[in-house]
Amino acid sequence: MTPPTLPRRLRAPGRDLAGDELAAFASSLATARDRWGHLVRHTDDARVYEPIWADPHVNAWVICWLAGHDTGFHDHGRSAGAIHVVDGSIREERLGPRRRSARRTFGPGESLHVPSCAIHRVFHAGLGPAVSIHAYSPPLTKMGRYRPGPDGLLERDPRQYVEPPTAARVGA
Repeated sequence: MTPPTLPRRLRAPGRDLAGDELAAFASSLATARDRWGHLVRHTDDARVYEPIWADPHVNAWVICWLAGHDTGFHDHGRSAGAIHVVDGSIREERLGPRRRSARRTFGPGESLHVPSCAIHRVFHAGLGPAVSIHAYSPPLTKMGRYRPGPDGLLERDPRQYVEPPTAARVGA
């Protein structure tokens, strides 16, 4: 199957992206529904996530959410992230050193940037299904998950993706 020709706005600039530039890329990718719309499906058990973009500087997924779906607290290793909400709503909660946490809810058409140093969780918010686009630069290959240790203090459990998406797999 030949991948669709990408509009000029979706051509990554050949370097790592961060901040507003990464959020703009995720937002642009969200408008290319022909690239990922066929992958949208919801299951009660867990989030559904499918790779939709991979190049040497950025990778991205479409993620489908229902009530009760939650990433748990995690980091993205050395990768910055951006999330663009297509349908429904999601909530992000970040841990902070001076306050317990900061929560924000995002709805259709809204984007957020997640710095590489952030520890956060994302979970479904609202009543109906949600769909979001998540982009990472440099490409996400490792992440840490956080859990309470035996003494009740937060501990990082480093994880590595077994199969990072490749350009050949997603047609970037």
